[in-house]
Amino acid sequence: MAFVTRDSCTLYYETLGEVGPWLTLINGHTRSSRDFRLLAGNLARQGLRCLLFDNRGSGETVCNTPFTLKDIAEDAVFLWNELGIQASIVMGLSMGGIVSQILQHLEPHKVRALILVSTGSSEQSLSQEAFEPWGQTEQSVERKLQSYFTESFMSRNKILVQAMAKQILIGITSDDFVRRAESQREAMRGADTKAYLNKIDCPTLIIHGTDDRIIPFAAGEQLHSLIPGSELRALNGIGHLVLAEYSKNLAQDVLTFVKGLEEI
Repeated sequence: MAFVTRDSCTLYYETLGEVGPWLTLINGHTRSSRDFRLLAGNLARQGLRCLLFDNRGSGETVCNTPFTLKDIAEDAVFLWNELGIQASIVMGLSMGGIVSQILQHLEPHKVRALILVSTGSSEQSLSQEAFEPWGQTEQSVERKLQSYFTESFMSRNKILVQAMAKQILIGITSDDFVRRAESQREAMRGADTKAYLNKIDCPTLIIHGTDDRIIPFAAGEQLHSLIPGSELRALNGIGHLVLAEYSKNLAQDVLTFVKGLEEI
């Protein structure tokens, strides 16, 4: 766990693992790198080195000036240079997937491969449900979470969902959540990767839930059609938050993909 200053921002990051190829994980709108710790710990024990960092507008990173998704991508490059990382696989979720595409465009020789999870090519990929407010009560947050999870997952994991709602509500009411969330939303406006997706020449795995209501599965299909040689892994009956609904299998999918890179 550490901090580093770039421009006027203080970036929070951490690394896990001692040996193996690097995997940089980039999270989605308002979410912090904490979401990745269980997955990254699992992957680190199986031969990967993981870099986690909080995007501008989330977690422990402090940034009080306007920014773009390109700035977040450049933060990743800055961290690579600070840590001496010559090349990295990049895994991005939701908004982090768009950042990952921008990152590959900026530094194609440093991005060894892409794993794009529950994402699209621009803010236009999001459904209207993504823009609905969270509200100020546990009940309103739980209702909002219904858009992120499938109904079957919600019914099977009521205690988990309630715990998530409480944690999200704490953030909403105590961490300048609204301003920081809007700063990330503003960063997404105008960002669109479609113009250079056909130039991506690194191995790319697209993972998308067929029941995703935040970024519909069609957005993942579009990425697959535009990125040459990409692989689309459709997760039947899974919603937007793959880290929760598909947690037991996601690490294995990542490891299988990384192992395949060694054979290329």
